[in-house]
Amino acid sequence: MTFYPFIRRAISSKFFSVHKSHLLRSPSTFHHALTRINHSPSSSYSSLPSYMRAAVFSEPNKPLTIQEFHMPRPKAGEVLIKIKACGVCHSDLHVIKGEIPFPSPCVVGHEITGEVVEHGPLTDRKTIERLPIGAHVVGAFIMPCGNCSYCSKGHDDLCEDFFAFNRAKGTLYDGETRLFLHRDGKPIYMYSMGGLAEYCVTPAHGVSILPKSLPYTESAILGCAVFTAYGAMAHAAEVCPGDSIAIIGIGGVGSR
Repeated sequence: MTFYPFIRRAISSKFFSVHKSHLLRSPSTFHHALTRINHSPSSSYSSLPSYMRAAVFSEPNKPLTIQEFHMPRPKAGEVLIKIKACGVCHSDLHVIKGEIPFPSPCVVGHEITGEVVEHGPLTDRKTIERLPIGAHVVGAFIMPCGNCSYCSKGHDDLCEDFFAFNRAKGTLYDGETRLFLHRDGKPIYMYSMGGLAEYCVTPAHGVSILPKSLPYTESAILGCAVFTAYGAMAHAAEVCPGDSIAIIGIGGVGSR
């Protein structure tokens, strides 16, 4: 598989080493924020910081602001991920420009790679064994609950809880966000897992192991652009080796 980071770039974790008052002046800033990945050892919750930083969207066509949050805590069936890179999908830009309605203030970003650092209480052993502490992972922008009628039939892309809670209300599937501002505890909504942050919480069903041979930054698009293109080719068009095809509107997805 060939990646084209100059077409669709990802932000590394070092992006958040800036001071909390730093402003992202325009959506295009993200596309030039490709930096080296900071490889750090895995950690348990006891060694995690008490707060983190994330980029907050407040209103259309205004700069995102870097703000401090209480460390998000996963609940049962969820994992806390230390984000290593986050891509910027055009749907993020639609939200930032006010072209897609979504609750605000919120943290956008859903093309993530990172490292598992905590499991939620009462998470089942099978999930813990599949996603051990320290595992390199990639997240899916549609975070399947694994339990609804569509998920049970293998149609994760139609997950009822994802659309009813996350896309409609900006929360995870208990109806609550995991993001709270450090200064006053104000809740902040989540666009998918809210990946433009140092850490995020996501349902374990929406996370897959990333082979350690694959770099974090270039792999961030696997959970969105790549499987969007693959799904269209494999399941809708049913393209076979040797077929001749035409790609209309190549863009970030078509280039995959």
